[in-house]
Amino acid sequence: MKVLFLPDYTESNAYQRELAEGLRSEGVTVTAQATGRRRILPILQAIRTHGRPDVLHLHWTEPYISGGRTDVSRIKALRTITELRLLQSAGTPVVWTAHDLSSHDRPVDPLQVRFNRALARVSSAVIVHCEAARAELLDALDLPASVARRVRVVPHGHYLAAYRNDIGRAEARQRLGVAGEGHVFAFIGWVRPYKGVRELITAFRELPGDGLRLLVAGQPGTDDFAREITALAAGDPRVVLTLGFVADDDLQLYLNAADAIALPYREIFTSGSVLLAMSFGRALIAPRRGCIGETLDEAGAILYDGDDVNGLPDALRRALTSDLPAMGSHNGARAQEFDWGRIAASTLEVYRSTRRR
Repeated sequence: MKVLFLPDYTESNAYQRELAEGLRSEGVTVTAQATGRRRILPILQAIRTHGRPDVLHLHWTEPYISGGRTDVSRIKALRTITELRLLQSAGTPVVWTAHDLSSHDRPVDPLQVRFNRALARVSSAVIVHCEAARAELLDALDLPASVARRVRVVPHGHYLAAYRNDIGRAEARQRLGVAGEGHVFAFIGWVRPYKGVRELITAFRELPGDGLRLLVAGQPGTDDFAREITALAAGDPRVVLTLGFVADDDLQLYLNAADAIALPYREIFTSGSVLLAMSFGRALIAPRRGCIGETLDEAGAILYDGDDVNGLPDALRRALTSDLPAMGSHNGARAQEFDWGRIAASTLEVYRSTRRR
């Protein structure tokens, strides 16, 4: 079977890389095509370059709808749906993995909702990573039963072999300037409001203890938010900010230096950050939102009600008296359950079902 991934994020996105390798181990030929913004018909041109696939697997939709201006986005969205309908009519099924439903930190965009609804209808199958995501997708897009039956749950995979992990706790702390035996919490990833970074710093600053540290590392979404976070952390030397791009090889520094990874999302659909922390054998602090509640359990995470204003502060205080190393070991063992071989096999079965249909 020949499968074409669109868009091609394999160089920068470990999820797409790991899935592609898992499928290749199942005998699938996987190709991918970067989406040039100046291409008139990017999907059909990708097929012209790589040949007609047995299945077209669409992952992220932003390149096919975003145009900077509303009229441009509307034209791009219509063009994309038209291209996909042409493929379906020619006998090439489309599979869409819904990694997200909307752009975060912004009001819901009616154009994006209409596009996602049309995409779900034109897709032979839609993949989500958990039952909560399936329910949210069906509710948000108000899909008929005939389309709802095509939505399949295939879990997100682990990152056990995706990133370097050869630096131990002591060296990682030494290199980050947080050497010592006190508790170290960390947030790693895009630093944006919807991820609860503001709330995390505020709650952490209320904790007593000179030996505590909070690492916040990642690229800010905007300069304004970077300035806000910097001002919020000012005056508390226990908060260590690294606001900028974190190279893949340096992720292990923050993950291995931390006793627990805090992911206090205000909104979440699915998150690879949870699987990343589990893959490094770290305890987690997170709200019961989206796929988090189905991926983590109480033995490996301090879970809290995301709608409770005291949820995150209470969770941080609980972490100070929890056996975080044991929780991390539990997560490291459970991460193996999210094996890419099984996930690739499930994805291949989705492909085959679209071919049979």
